[in-house]
Amino acid sequence: VAHAPAARRRDGTGRHRQLRVCGMAGQKDGMGGPKNRTGRTHDPYSTPLRDGNRDRLYGMLTARAAATLLTYLTEMNKAGASFFMEYMVANRIPYAYGEQAKIADISGETFITGLLTMGPVHIDEKYRDNYVTVDPPALAVRLLDIRLAIRDEYIADLAHCREENADMMKMSCMKNLENSFSSAPCEVDYEDEDGGLNLKANTLGA
Repeated sequence: VAHAPAARRRDGTGRHRQLRVCGMAGQKDGMGGPKNRTGRTHDPYSTPLRDGNRDRLYGMLTARAAATLLTYLTEMNKAGASFFMEYMVANRIPYAYGEQAKIADISGETFITGLLTMGPVHIDEKYRDNYVTVDPPALAVRLLDIRLAIRDEYIADLAHCREENADMMKMSCMKNLENSFSSAPCEVDYEDEDGGLNLKANTLGA
């Protein structure tokens, strides 16, 4: 059951105590919530490096979903695109390697929750005495749907990672082999004393 974070109730002693949000992703002790990064992997042996990689991966996923949503809005909702572009600039997701920020900022949670908690925004129309209302929470819901779809695409694309690694290794080995032959000029004697073929290569300078 989810309760408002700011809500309070009385315990058995008559004192007020703050309610906690329960049943969130990765919670193992009932108090983790989004800040319990290790619990998200369901692996008690998760390392800080793995946690950091996962947070930056979530940030990249959110950023790409935002870029995709902006493309849709540009084609169908100019006012929404104008608002969302300004929001993306003002709330950039610092997921790139080496950038330092809070975990919620890197993973894109701040970006999403900012939209979910924002009220309606009125965008004035040019050359008209009128305005268009943009609903940020609705944009956040669309963003989450797109993020989920891109996640499925990433999983399908990364399924071929092993084959791509093997292909790169094969191509590199072939290239190194070609370079080793081209850097060593040689003379080839095709006939032996009996007139048969002799494929022995005599390397110059050997």
